[in-house]
Amino acid sequence: MGNVAIAFIQHSLDLTDSYRTRRQKRIEHKRIRSLIPRYLARLNDRDISINTLNLDGLGVDSQILRLLSGPLISGETRVMELYLQNNWIGPEGATCIARILSKDNYLRHVSLAHNPVGNVGVMAIASALEQNATLEKLDLSHCDIDDGGIRKLALSLKSNTRLKYLHLEGNYISSVGISCLMKCVYDTASMQSLWESNHTLRAFWGRGSPYSPSFPETSFNRQLVRQLGEILAACNRRYSEPVLIVGNYSSSSSTASAYASTRTKRAYKIRARIAACKILRHYIREKMLEYWECVESMEEKLVPNVIAWLVNYGDVGVIYGVVKDMPWLLEKKLDRDGNLVLVDENARSTRMDASMMVERGRMEDAISQ
Repeated sequence: MGNVAIAFIQHSLDLTDSYRTRRQKRIEHKRIRSLIPRYLARLNDRDISINTLNLDGLGVDSQILRLLSGPLISGETRVMELYLQNNWIGPEGATCIARILSKDNYLRHVSLAHNPVGNVGVMAIASALEQNATLEKLDLSHCDIDDGGIRKLALSLKSNTRLKYLHLEGNYISSVGISCLMKCVYDTASMQSLWESNHTLRAFWGRGSPYSPSFPETSFNRQLVRQLGEILAACNRRYSEPVLIVGNYSSSSSTASAYASTRTKRAYKIRARIAACKILRHYIREKMLEYWECVESMEEKLVPNVIAWLVNYGDVGVIYGVVKDMPWLLEKKLDRDGNLVLVDENARSTRMDASMMVERGRMEDAISQ
């Protein structure tokens, strides 16, 4: 009888502790959710001092997102970072995010990690990225996305020239999806497709591994990841340069407009340089491996091959853009001995020896014939 009483008391204590824990969680949940109305009130009051909106794990759903979307779309706020990870954002909520991205001009970082966004939601976001010109980092890790959503995302990103970091780890991506990502940044179907690939993305994964049950770590998959990493490292990340914002341009609209124009031209020049690198990588490294080794030491040697492209591929518009923005078509001059000297952007000179000049002349003669 005593044992039964002790067991009953212990069971009652367990129930009491469980009830107390649940009650504390409910109180904490209410306290946390009370932050959302505060944020909404400040946003509706056009408070431009809010640069970061952290709603991590606050139970945000589509209803709350609809309330948030109004102030953000209005353009009267200055929120640059929006953290929405670990919430209840499904396809409907992702549609609200897409509406924000298509119209907002200030957001730089959006995190939707660990939300059931799904393919429908990511397709809406992908369509919004075609119009967005400010977002630089998007976290879609662990968002229940499979190859269908990745295919649409990769296609839309070809029209985006701003996004730099896209985190996709923890989704249901197979080798088909990885191939779509490769085609997004390095589409070798034609020279035109290489020119129109995405040249701004620097990474598709954050700290997590790209491998998953749908994409196991096999030798074939490791090779896919390695090839994708090589393209991003050798082209997109190698030639990309940060755009520094110096000074305050809010006082003069003409100054701000001039600065924006300068930044746009510089960004285009960088993308053109990356596109030229990819075209060289595909058409020279794979077909004329001996010339790829001298890209850095003697880039002038590649000029005859540009002429050959005009003859072989006939895509004059693309070739004109490549030739105009190609980094090695630089100012040339002769030294005292009559040797050709190349002057790069940093005013450093590289001297071509006699054997290189002879080989270059031989190739030019062969092409002209």
